[in-house]
Amino acid sequence: KAYPRGSYVVKSAQAFRAHVLDMFEPQDHPNDFAYPGGPPIRPYDSAGYTPAFQMAVKFDRILDAFDGPFAPIPEFELAPPPGRVSNAEGAVGFLLGVETNDAFRAVNRLHAAKEDVLRLQSAATVGGTNYPPGTFYVPRKPTTVSVLEKLAADLGVSFRGTPTAPAGEAVPLRPVRVALWDRFGGSMPSGWTRWLFEQFEFPHTVVFTPELDKGALHDRFDVLVLVDGAYSATEGGKGGDGDPMPKTGGGITKATTVPQIKRFLEAGGTVLAIGTSAKLGQELGVPVANHLIDLEDKDDGKALAPTKFYVPSSVLRVKVDNAHPLAWGLGEHADVMFSNSPTFRLTNNADAVGVKRVAWFDTPTPLRSGWAWGQQHLEGGTAVVDARVGRGRLALYGPQVLFRGQPHGTFKFVFNGIVRAGGAADRPAPK
Repeated sequence: KAYPRGSYVVKSAQAFRAHVLDMFEPQDHPNDFAYPGGPPIRPYDSAGYTPAFQMAVKFDRILDAFDGPFAPIPEFELAPPPGRVSNAEGAVGFLLGVETNDAFRAVNRLHAAKEDVLRLQSAATVGGTNYPPGTFYVPRKPTTVSVLEKLAADLGVSFRGTPTAPAGEAVPLRPVRVALWDRFGGSMPSGWTRWLFEQFEFPHTVVFTPELDKGALHDRFDVLVLVDGAYSATEGGKGGDGDPMPKTGGGITKATTVPQIKRFLEAGGTVLAIGTSAKLGQELGVPVANHLIDLEDKDDGKALAPTKFYVPSSVLRVKVDNAHPLAWGLGEHADVMFSNSPTFRLTNNADAVGVKRVAWFDTPTPLRSGWAWGQQHLEGGTAVVDARVGRGRLALYGPQVLFRGQPHGTFKFVFNGIVRAGGAADRPAPK
């Protein structure tokens, strides 16, 4: 196998060998129960975390000794290999692929620089190269080339000029007004998400539940991000851990907040709900139900007991519909962080009302790293759902797709959801 120039080599013949292996190899947590037939013993933290899996790093483990024209890397922080702006002469615009997460950071900087950005809604062929749906297109203005050259140098993204605008539909994008939920005293998932938005330069406003309860959300925001813990219904939604979240204050309430969120959606807003907050789907009338139910008690919809299904924080693999706008730029499969996460089944002719499954478990053995007792129950369950609610869109992410700012391989699920809201024709222009 040939490896191109610029590939990285991490040798394990070093003092930090154990750490290197921990970064690339799966963790194999034992089946740990209090007693035969008893409840599982919860691990202190994640049972599996393999960063290379979370970050969608492509690597090979080489067991035979080898050497080559390698140069040591002296700096701890690696700058991305510089990108380039090609075919600029005579170009009317430039195409930016969505293979890397930094493409979204580039788009945010383009908005800040007052450049125009559009997004292809269907595949296009330019100069013999095929560009998939989701590719960004930047029309040329007098300032454009210098802006793109700096982005290419700073972020390692590349732009290709085209002498004609791409054929097919391309939706103009506007900057998006993002609201990120937090609780008084601080939500850890919200804090990590805030840090992540700062790294990728998504402008956002932190909001607390009382502000959501006031309503009129669509006048101020286009996207509302509800992280794990923002909402947690006590009924259904996941198996293996039926305990509701502790009432620590500041969470979304069914009686007051949920109606305001529904009005926001009906007016054309976008809600991205992660982890326990994905249970909002049922509250908002989306035809989804808990996939992880005891088949012996299916009529009552009783969640599987921990003795039958238990998956503490571990890495699992899902099948992805990467033709769906929420999954543009992802591969056919993705490794997700799963922590007894909500897993759905679509009900009541969901497809007819615009409810789509974006990612799902297509195997009885999805475990990649960690511990997944009863993992066979996940097969056929849906991990990511996209739904229409009124004029708006609700995305439900059961797994922890932004887990502690680590899973670069699944950031696009959320980044696409944010950017898509900027292409909605029926929302007001930002003030």
